[in-house]
Amino acid sequence: MQKKQTCSELQLEHKLKVIFNNDSAQINEWLDTPIPRLNGQCPRSLLVTDEKREELFKVLQEMQFGDMA
Repeated sequence: MQKKQTCSELQLEHKLKVIFNNDSAQINEWLDTPIPRLNGQCPRSLLVTDEKREELFKVLQEMQFGDMA
């Protein structure tokens, strides 16, 4: 049986740094801003479980590659 791949905290942190050019002020502002794509939730609230981190990682990939249609 194949194990579902999950997003680690380290992977998520790296993706945030890449997207926001290592600007921790911008990262923290984004983490605390309600995002429509996340049903109005703040990204920081999705850091608690692997499943929610995976959802957040997908949103970051969409932002990075322009798939936010």
